[in-house]
Amino acid sequence: MRTAKFAVLLLGVLGFMSQNAFAQQWGTVKGRFVVNGEVKALAPLQVGQNQGFCGRQIPNPVLKVDKDGNLQDAALWLFLDRGAKAPQPHPMYEEKLKEKVVVENKNCLYEPQVALVCTGQEIELKNLDPIPHNFKIDGFNNPGINLLVPAGGVANHTFKQEEKSPMLASCSIHNWMNSRIVMRDSPYMAVSGPAGTFTIENLPVGKHQFQVWHPVSNYVKEMKIDGKTVKDRKGIIEIDVKQGDNDLGDIVIDSKLLK
Repeated sequence: MRTAKFAVLLLGVLGFMSQNAFAQQWGTVKGRFVVNGEVKALAPLQVGQNQGFCGRQIPNPVLKVDKDGNLQDAALWLFLDRGAKAPQPHPMYEEKLKEKVVVENKNCLYEPQVALVCTGQEIELKNLDPIPHNFKIDGFNNPGINLLVPAGGVANHTFKQEEKSPMLASCSIHNWMNSRIVMRDSPYMAVSGPAGTFTIENLPVGKHQFQVWHPVSNYVKEMKIDGKTVKDRKGIIEIDVKQGDNDLGDIVIDSKLLK
C-alpha cells in the first residue's frame, strides 16, 4: 500500500516537473560583430626559439577582421549582478558540457585564440607541433597550471571555479604564444567566428545581461546595436530574449577601440 502511494506521489512530482519544463519558453540569440572604420594589422610576432620550425616572424592572430569588417574572437557571456542567480540551463546543455574543449598548440600559436569553457568541463590540451610546448594557464580563482607537453602530446585539466575575466594561456618556452580561456559557470556564452557571427542557443525568455569582450579592446565599452549606441565601462548590454529566434543584427564596434 505504501509502495503504491509512493509511486503515485513520485508520478505527481515528475508530472509537475515535466509541466514546468514544458511551460518554460526558450529563445536563441544570434548576431554579428562588425568593425566600423579602418583596422590596421598588428605588428607581427617576433620568434625567438625554434626558428627552424616556427620561422622568424608570425602574423599576429589576436585581431582578425575580414574584408567586410567582420570581427572574429569577440566574446560575450551571461553577466549577473551581485547576488543574482543564473537561470537553469536548457536540458540540451547537459550533454554538451560532457564534451571536452580542445585547445591546441599548432604552428607555434595557440588555437583557438578564445576558448569557451564551463567550470568542471574538461579541457584537452594538445601539442600538434614537432617541438615541445608548455601550457601555462593563470587565473585568479583557480590555481594556475604549467604543463610541459611533448611533441604530439596531450594533457587534460579541469578548472573548478568561475573566473571574472578570461584566463591567460601562454607558453613559457615560446613567449609570443598566448590565448584566452573564458571560464564561466553558465553555458550561455559565445565567441564570434571568421564571419563575425555568433549564436547562443535556448536562453530562457526574458531580459538578460551579457558582457562583451575582445582580446584587443578588453571589455568593449561602446558599440552600436540596432543603430543605438550602448556605452558601459564593463561592456555590459541587455538583451530581451523572446521565444524563438532573436537576431540582434550587426553589433558595430569602432576601429579606435581595437588599436
